[in-house]
Amino acid sequence: MIVALFNRKKNEDEGHEEEVSFVPQPEKARKWFDHAKNMADSSNYESALVYYANGIRLDPGTLSAHESMIDVSIKHLQSGGKKASSKDLKGVDGSHPVDKMAVAELAWLSRYDSPSLAVKALAAAIEADQLELANMLTIRVLTIVSRAKKVSRSLVLQVKDLASAAGAWNEAIAAGQLAMQMDPSDSELDTELKDLAAQRAMSQGGYEDAAGKEGGFREMVKDMDKQRELEQEESLSGVGGSEEQVLERAREQYEASPESPDVLNRYGQLLRKDGSVESIEEAIKVYLAGFDTSGEYRFRMHAGDLRIVLSRRAIEEATDPLRKEELSTELLELEVAEYRERAERYPTDRSIKFKLGDVAFRANDIGTAMECFQKSKDEPKLRTRSSHYLARCFACEGWHSEAVDEYRDTITNMDATERDLELDIRYDMMESLIELARAERSDMMAKEALEICSGIARKDITYRDIRVRRKELDTLCRELG
Repeated sequence: MIVALFNRKKNEDEGHEEEVSFVPQPEKARKWFDHAKNMADSSNYESALVYYANGIRLDPGTLSAHESMIDVSIKHLQSGGKKASSKDLKGVDGSHPVDKMAVAELAWLSRYDSPSLAVKALAAAIEADQLELANMLTIRVLTIVSRAKKVSRSLVLQVKDLASAAGAWNEAIAAGQLAMQMDPSDSELDTELKDLAAQRAMSQGGYEDAAGKEGGFREMVKDMDKQRELEQEESLSGVGGSEEQVLERAREQYEASPESPDVLNRYGQLLRKDGSVESIEEAIKVYLAGFDTSGEYRFRMHAGDLRIVLSRRAIEEATDPLRKEELSTELLELEVAEYRERAERYPTDRSIKFKLGDVAFRANDIGTAMECFQKSKDEPKLRTRSSHYLARCFACEGWHSEAVDEYRDTITNMDATERDLELDIRYDMMESLIELARAERSDMMAKEALEICSGIARKDITYRDIRVRRKELDTLCRELG
C-alpha cells in the first residue's frame, strides 16, 4: 500500500511537518473553465487543456471540470495534438500538492493514451488528497494501462495500490487480478487480493464505521438501504440488482437538480441504456433541456445521436419497402443536418468533417464531400478512409486521372493495420483505370486494370463481381491491343 502525507510541509524552526491549508477559489477557477470551454468549442484543444489545468489548481474539487478536460484530451489525441510543452507545465506548477496534481493531469491529458503519465496523474491526485477525483480517475487509468501494446505489470501493481488508497476497491481488485494473470505464482498478491475483497466488503457494508461506536451496529442496519443502492449501482456493470430502481433514483436526482451537468448526463445515459423508445425520447428531452440551460453543446449532440438511433430503429422495424425507402431518405436528411451543424460549431474537428463527408457522399453532395475528405485526411487515423472516399468523389465527377492518383497514394500510405481495406481500394482503382482505358483507348491502362483484377481474383475469387470483371477486361485488352 502507498503511504503519503497530504498537504504538508516542514516547519524549519521546530523540525516537524505541519499541514498546509488550501483554500479553493471557485470564482477565479470558473473564469479559467469558461476560457477552456471556448477554446474547446473552437477545437483549440491544446489551449483548452492548459486553461482547464489552471482552473483546476484553483478549484480541484469540481469533478465536472476534470471530466470536461478528459473529453477535450480525447479529442486532442484524435486530432494528433502534441504533448504539453515544458513552458505550459511550468506555467501551471507551484509548491502545493494541488499544483503538482494539476501539472501531472495536464501532462497526462495532453497525451491521454500514455500509461505512465496516467498513473503519475492518479498518484498526484492521491498525494493532493483529492480522493474523490482519484476514485473517479482510477477506472480510466486502469483501462489505459491494461490496453497498452505491452502491458507493464509494474504499472498494473501501482494502479492496484493507488486504487486501494483512493478507496476504489473494485478497480484495485481488478488490477490485482490482472497482475495475477501475468504472474500466477505471486502468492503474496493472491493473499492481498483476499484482503482487498474483505476490505471492500467492510467499506461498503459499514463495518469500519460501526466498529467501536455505541449504537454503531444500529447505524449500520439503518444504512442497509444505502448498501442495497450501492449493489444496484453495480448492476450497471452486470453484477446484479434492480436497474429500474437505479433509473428511478437518477430521475429523482435529476428532478431535484436539473441544472447539474453531471446529474443530467447520468440520467440521460441511464435512459439510453434502458433502450425503450419512450426512454430514448425522454433522454432526448433531457439532453435538449440541458443544452438550453447549460449551453454545453455535447448535450445537443447526444440528443442528435439519439434521434438518429430512433430513425434507424424505425427503418429496421418497417415492413413496407416504400416506407423503408421514405424513412431512409429522412434518416439521411437528419444525418446531413446534424453533422453540418456540428461542422459549423467545430470547424477544425476532422472527425466531424469525415462524418459530414460520409453523409454528404451518400446524399450525392459530392462538392461538400470532397471538401470534407480533403480536410479529414490530415488526421492520421482517418487518412486512409478519407483518401479512399476522396478518390471515389473524383471518380463520381468523372475525374478518373485524379482518382487513380489518389488511389495510388492511399495504397502507398496505408498502415499495416488497415490492410483489410486494400481490396476495396484496389477494386475502385481498377474501375477508374477501366474508364480511362476506354476514354483514352489506352491498352497500358487496361493491362494495369487487368493486373489488379487478377490479383484480387487470386486472393478472393468470391469478391464482388470479380469473375465478371476478369472476363470483361480480357475482352477490353483484346480490343485495345
